[in-house]
Amino acid sequence: MDVPVTGRMPVSRRGGDSSPATPSRPLVVELVGPAGAGKTAVLRALRRDPRIRAGLRIERMRHFVEMLAHAAALAPAAIALLGDGRGRVWPGLLHFVRLRTLPNAIARAAADGPGAILLDEGPVFSLARLSVFQQANQGDDRLARHWHAELNRWTKLLDGVIWIDSADAVLAERIRTRRKEHRIKSGTDTEVTSFLNRYRVAYREILGVLRASGRVRVVEVDTAAVTIEHVANRVMGELEQLGLRHAS
Repeated sequence: MDVPVTGRMPVSRRGGDSSPATPSRPLVVELVGPAGAGKTAVLRALRRDPRIRAGLRIERMRHFVEMLAHAAALAPAAIALLGDGRGRVWPGLLHFVRLRTLPNAIARAAADGPGAILLDEGPVFSLARLSVFQQANQGDDRLARHWHAELNRWTKLLDGVIWIDSADAVLAERIRTRRKEHRIKSGTDTEVTSFLNRYRVAYREILGVLRASGRVRVVEVDTAAVTIEHVANRVMGELEQLGLRHAS
């Protein structure tokens, strides 16, 4: 059964325009959820619609110079990450660099015309990873200030977030039976639940800020007792409410 839509509010566009998405600018929406929620399957179903551009990636070789410049600017954050152990500096720095590089990648993709850019490992994903593994959201040091600055930046760049989730037992079964490897695939029920809840706490904090900004529409969908097609149709309906036009 679908979880009721939360955060229903007028969507404020960039530049202060509160009207729906214009035909010349695509929506920017991220699909997020814990492991096993069904993100990959939903994205696969949504890609059938020509209005949806999913799977945007930052090509490291193509964007190397830009990424290097952002990495240099983030030197204070890298120094702060050293306090969490050298093994976590590079993964944490990469997520900060992705957060800085994604806006230009989205702008380039937007040049292809209207529709919707659907992110699957976008800013919410990176912010959650930094929260779970580097505790970057905690305290008032350089790392936390960088984290909160990035979250604030994305309240102005995202149009919506679709959160998909399910019961722990359902997610655990999906993680254990799918081919894709995962760090908790062989974990006990307690370990799986603890891991999933760590991510949920991180996601809830981020989604709460995005929702409170008044600019980002947050939608929640339970994938437990419905088909992937049903979830995809629900997401398409939400995108159309945000302003996605029907294909001509």
